[in-house]
Amino acid sequence: MSAARGGARGTSPGPAGTRPAEPPAWLREVLRCPATGGVLEDRRDEGGRLVGLLSAQADPPLLYPVVDGVPVLLVDEAVPQTPGAGARGA
Repeated sequence: MSAARGGARGTSPGPAGTRPAEPPAWLREVLRCPATGGVLEDRRDEGGRLVGLLSAQADPPLLYPVVDGVPVLLVDEAVPQTPGAGARGA
């Protein structure tokens, strides 16, 4: 989302100030890291909002962003993580 539309990418609230919907649990269970094929772990901010999906098997670990409730599973969009850093787990 552009700054002109009132928010940074991935930080805008949903309709009427509500949180965007998260991917359903069944979908998160089948999603895999596109780089390693490994399981992805939820990463949430202090408010409990899903902000990313972590591939701990990658070297370095990769955090895939969740933008407006939609996981962005593109290796080029993943943020390399220092082991032990990042948003807290589920």
